[in-house]
Amino acid sequence: MCMHRWIRITSFCLVLISLVSCEKRIHRTENLMDYVPQHAENILKIVNLETSRADLTGNPLYGQLQDPLLLDFLQEQDKLLSGLNPSGESLLCFQETLDSIRHFTFITKAHPSVFVWDSIPNAVMDTLTYNKQKIQKTTFDERQGFGVTLDSVFVMSSSESILKEIIDNTTEKDPVFKRAYSLKTQDDLVSILKPDQLSINDSLQVNLASRAALEMELLPEGVRARGVVLDRDSVPQLLSIFKNLLPQQNSGTEIIPSDALYARAITYDDAQILEQNLQSYHINEDILHPIFGTVNEIISIGLKMGRATILHSLDPDITGEEFNSFNTQAGTFREIVLYDLTEESPDFNPLYPLMETHTTQVSFRLDNFFVFAEDQNVAEKIIGSYQNKATLAHASFYEQVVSQLSQASSFVLYNLDGRIDGWMAPFLGASKSKVKKFPLGVLQFSYDRDFAHVNLICKESSESVRQNLGMITQVFSQKLNDPILGNPQFFSNHRTRGKDIAVQDVNHVLHLISSSGKVLWTKQLDGAILGDIREVDILKNGKKQMAFVTENTFYILDRNGKAVAPFPKKFSDKLSQPLSLFDYDNNRKYRFVVTQGKEVFMYDRKGKIVEGFTFKKTETDIVLPPQHIRMGNKDYLLIAEKNGKLNILSRVGKERIKVNRTFEFSDTPIAREGLNFVVISNDNIKFSISQTGQVSSKTLGVTENYSFVIRGNTKVTLDDNLLRINGKLVELPFGLYTAPRIFTTNRKTYITVTDTQEKKVYVLDKNGKVLSGFPVYGNGPAWLGDAMRNQKNALTVKGGENEVLLYSLE
Repeated sequence: MCMHRWIRITSFCLVLISLVSCEKRIHRTENLMDYVPQHAENILKIVNLETSRADLTGNPLYGQLQDPLLLDFLQEQDKLLSGLNPSGESLLCFQETLDSIRHFTFITKAHPSVFVWDSIPNAVMDTLTYNKQKIQKTTFDERQGFGVTLDSVFVMSSSESILKEIIDNTTEKDPVFKRAYSLKTQDDLVSILKPDQLSINDSLQVNLASRAALEMELLPEGVRARGVVLDRDSVPQLLSIFKNLLPQQNSGTEIIPSDALYARAITYDDAQILEQNLQSYHINEDILHPIFGTVNEIISIGLKMGRATILHSLDPDITGEEFNSFNTQAGTFREIVLYDLTEESPDFNPLYPLMETHTTQVSFRLDNFFVFAEDQNVAEKIIGSYQNKATLAHASFYEQVVSQLSQASSFVLYNLDGRIDGWMAPFLGASKSKVKKFPLGVLQFSYDRDFAHVNLICKESSESVRQNLGMITQVFSQKLNDPILGNPQFFSNHRTRGKDIAVQDVNHVLHLISSSGKVLWTKQLDGAILGDIREVDILKNGKKQMAFVTENTFYILDRNGKAVAPFPKKFSDKLSQPLSLFDYDNNRKYRFVVTQGKEVFMYDRKGKIVEGFTFKKTETDIVLPPQHIRMGNKDYLLIAEKNGKLNILSRVGKERIKVNRTFEFSDTPIAREGLNFVVISNDNIKFSISQTGQVSSKTLGVTENYSFVIRGNTKVTLDDNLLRINGKLVELPFGLYTAPRIFTTNRKTYITVTDTQEKKVYVLDKNGKVLSGFPVYGNGPAWLGDAMRNQKNALTVKGGENEVLLYSLE
């Protein structure tokens, strides 16, 4: 009896031991996902290791990123890779251990030559045993690798403890990870990461979502990635703010300045749901301002001088009613009304950290956009960029990638100026970086049920785009204390070999402004400058002076604003025409001609009357500044009178050509065309005068707004909006235009005209093509030149009534 009982007990124990042994046996699959370490932060699915290695090593973006995980691994573990021979898909996992060391784990299908340790120079091989598994320990160059084959899978890690956890089946079992891993992909490189601790800056860490899976496309000119991010309902995550909201079309690129540092935008279709989601995320009861119910996009912009938050409205009239309820008018800038905010203005803090928080001093409206700017400088910058179309939507580097972006997204980040910030860098498997030749990186999230689609693109701008960015950069906007009189113009700076800007205000103060916007000096004059300032070098030493007249004085000033002796010269009778400057042989033996009604006075560079010039007086008042035209080896001086007589004289003032008819002179200067002199009369008849005095005429059949100018081989006419350059027609938008001006700079010829109604400046080349980036904002005739001596043209023009603008042409 006892024997039978002992047998039954023994049998029961054997069965129990067998069951316990079965429970301890680990059932492994062939799925590589089941071998991923439990705390892996970044996992890369690699179809072909050598192909990805070659693509990544030659990628222009990854070569500049800070701490790129995969690239660093490929470079640092170069010897180890010589021993690894995966035959198919592999996983490369990265994680930090408690000792703050980043370790890797490599997982692939096992085969006889998956790892050949003796192909690694100076490698030492040891065998360890753990939990009945043989671990191959390889030591080389003070590095270690621990490898094991578990059934049909080979695993190697730089951490012995991580490998032992995998042997014990302590692996990643999070269902969100498994869902991200199982998404169908087609590209050779897939990145699976945890965007739950994004270090946006030193003081801000964001839990965006639980997992992201991105197909990485390594391009010859950069990177594109597409995939999804997955959130978790049990934990407040930033992505959940967009739950139950439909992505809307992004319009912010129309107002984001192309030289901004960064911009972010969120869209939504229901402000009430957005408010509820924000309250759940922040765990508070903050209520959004009613104005948020009238808009569909909120944009945050970071500029070099400050920040702004912008609302885009689909119905600006309704939004405008809310906008007007908390604003008081404070002034204007370029005809845009600026407002001071009251205490009832919107609070943007509930949108943090999606949107940057900042103080707001100025608000204004631009079409469908309502802007809240940190200060006046930010406001003026945004207005100027918008009016000049110097915004992201019009930048060539944006046009290069816009077709690869989603038109609508819930949350989009624009990184400009080569910045890869804390939002984008983790999706590239790197740290925050500054990269060259990458003017734009875009990261988009489009929410869809319990996940969001991700789209990332960062492409190097091509050489042709860098040479012609299609951008006009406003270098500065300098405001004078008083309104401008006349128009700004360039004046050569012999020290910088660039250009400064000379401009006079209504109080007759002359200002000289550097190309960086600094007022170098001011000088009180006794009246308004007649015509343009003329540039001379009376000392013949390469240092330029300003020559000009007011109604009572002939000035010559050096670049420091000091009079050059024996000037200035005072006149008791008023001067009636701008200063005429003749340099017959281009040898700086200047002749200065001043006009007083019927009288002309010719001075040399020493301020003395030129005795050899015998012509002193006309019969009637002189109606145009005296002119000098050379044809062949002959010089002709032309003096037009009110009675219609045209005096064509020699250098000494003797009549050289007798003209037997009179003209009704217009404001158009007399020009040389071929071997003839051209007069455009007030009634728009074109008279051609030969060197023998013969006159032919042609009725032009043009409007009263007709202009005619010739410089060298370039002839330009403008009839209302019809511009002709050497006969080639360019049809400009309808407007009221200034007379065309012709400039030759950097060995190329350009034409400028300004529509004074729309306040738009156009610059065209000699072939009649409007330069990319134009028109820009301006309110008068513009001057063109290489102001900064950088082989890039610059343009100066009047802006507001007291504003001097300088643009740089890329």
